[in-house]
Amino acid sequence: MKFSFQHRAFYCYLGMSLWIFFLITVVYKYISVGEETSAVKVSPNEYISKSDAKFRRIYLKACNPADNIVRGSEGAVDNDAWLLQGILVLTRHGDRGPLTHLKGGDKLPCDTEPVSTLLKSYEEFVTNASSSGRAWWVSGPGPFHNFPSLPPRGAATRCALGQLTPSGLLQMLTVGNILREAYSEKLGAENMELSGKKETSVAYTTRYRRTFQSLQALSWGSTGGAAAAREAHSVAFCFRDCACNALHVLARKINSQLKNRLESHPAIKDLIIKLSKVLFESQEHTDADVVRDALLAYICHEAPLPCVKKSKKTHTKDKLSLHKKQRKYHNINMASRNLLEVDIDTLNMELDYINNHLDFNNEIGRKARDIIGKYYDSKDKKAPLDFDAQMEREKLIYYQQRYLDNTDGYEDVVIVKKNLDADFNFPNDARMDTDFDEDYKEPTPENTEDFCIQKEHVMSLFAYLEWSYKQEMKNLHNRKKGLLLAYGLIHNIVQNMIRMISENKPKYVIYSGHDKTLQALILALGLNSYQHYNIQYASRMIFEVYRKRDLRDEFKFTKRKAIAQDFYFRVVYNGEDVTNKLSFCRNKQNVIMKVIDPTDDMKMYNTYLCPIENIVRFIHDDYFSGFNVSNFKDACSIYGNDKHVF
Repeated sequence: MKFSFQHRAFYCYLGMSLWIFFLITVVYKYISVGEETSAVKVSPNEYISKSDAKFRRIYLKACNPADNIVRGSEGAVDNDAWLLQGILVLTRHGDRGPLTHLKGGDKLPCDTEPVSTLLKSYEEFVTNASSSGRAWWVSGPGPFHNFPSLPPRGAATRCALGQLTPSGLLQMLTVGNILREAYSEKLGAENMELSGKKETSVAYTTRYRRTFQSLQALSWGSTGGAAAAREAHSVAFCFRDCACNALHVLARKINSQLKNRLESHPAIKDLIIKLSKVLFESQEHTDADVVRDALLAYICHEAPLPCVKKSKKTHTKDKLSLHKKQRKYHNINMASRNLLEVDIDTLNMELDYINNHLDFNNEIGRKARDIIGKYYDSKDKKAPLDFDAQMEREKLIYYQQRYLDNTDGYEDVVIVKKNLDADFNFPNDARMDTDFDEDYKEPTPENTEDFCIQKEHVMSLFAYLEWSYKQEMKNLHNRKKGLLLAYGLIHNIVQNMIRMISENKPKYVIYSGHDKTLQALILALGLNSYQHYNIQYASRMIFEVYRKRDLRDEFKFTKRKAIAQDFYFRVVYNGEDVTNKLSFCRNKQNVIMKVIDPTDDMKMYNTYLCPIENIVRFIHDDYFSGFNVSNFKDACSIYGNDKHVF
């Protein structure tokens, strides 16, 4: 028995030893394989997939396609406990063409019509309303008289500058549908009608086609009809509180900081310059936001990113084009040479004609006067001039006549001028060349290397801008600028809220604006997230005003009239409840409630209601506390002084 027990123990120890050895061998081999694979570069396919995923996120975030616009927390309040009094909606217009001329911009597919029954239905509505003439919302006198209700179409306007696109139209129709779904039943469809016949609704828009068309699409999507638009005379919707000298001082300081910020990132600056050379027609832009806007024309319409491909053949063609222009004026130059053979006395006899026909008061004449300088400033204009002065006069007459009669452009005048200067060889040519160079500069020789914009370039630029937006959100000057810009708008919003409480109207207010409109408002409201500051196309911010349904007296158990403490509001930005993030609503006075997600019955989340007294107190008492003044006029006068230290 003893021997048998020892024998089994021996084999047990042996088996355990073999098993441990096996484990050590496998682990060692696994580690070595891992080290080898870690040294291997990621395969191109994996790299492209990761790049495409990041690029896709940029597309969804910046372009906000209609499929990406869904209902969020709009109207998500306990209807049994709260009665909706009204809503105020601020939007940015939908997708548009670039704001700067692009190389080949007329070939971008901005006018491609999305496959959508909603868009087709709206186009049919506009067409039917315009069949007998102009639609009623643009037929009457006013700032929007004869405005087109649909974006431009056709090969000549494929990507019209700053114009709304069919995709942008569909975005606003989608936002309108969300508003109808969330609020139509609670407010009453008749109270949301924007025809101007009822006092329960009002619509404001800036005098831009893209905001006007966005408003009409939003109105049709939410009410089934068009809107009688009222003009807002400022992008900021400042109404009566617009003029402010401090804004200019703050803008200069902010622009200086933006420039310094870019200078501290030379790699990004070089990238922006390279992208600018590929994107723009006329000149380079070193503003990252301008380049971003140009790139969105490609990204949002899923067009291939542009390239600049140069070859010797193309370069030679450019040279031939220049020689062709020079030959164009060869006969003129030969005629000019004959001026050298003209007798000086003959030229003096023609001075009366020259003085009578050369207008020095128009734009070209002023340029001419600057060029001839001391000769024209002579007290005796009819006195005989020396040879140099007469030649200057003759050239000047030719320049002016050539500029006025020829529509080829100022470049032709400069070429003629340079050729004449070479032929006449005047001693003051250096001064004249300097004067012309201030207004016209020949393009510098371009890089002969091919350069194509890649997705990595786009991601680098957008990453820099994301970081830059974070800095802007922290910038004290930028926040003060936002407060001053948004004061008129917030004041109007609060006034409409008070009317909703006291007069039970309006029920539905729309402000159709721009990204600058929402950026200033976001800064003024004290929102701290850069994601809120980066405004997408068709972004929406909604102020919802509520009243308690139960108005019973706590002691007498009888109904009573509503008082200020019974009214609350909430703010929903692109479907997200941001009420508790407002600078004047971060306290224990907020009402917190759990609600069911309107789009998913299985999800629940917290939503907030802020006392309406908070925003009233904010606009009247606390708005200018950071300026150490009590009103808009004083804030603008103090910070309007350039010598003031911020």
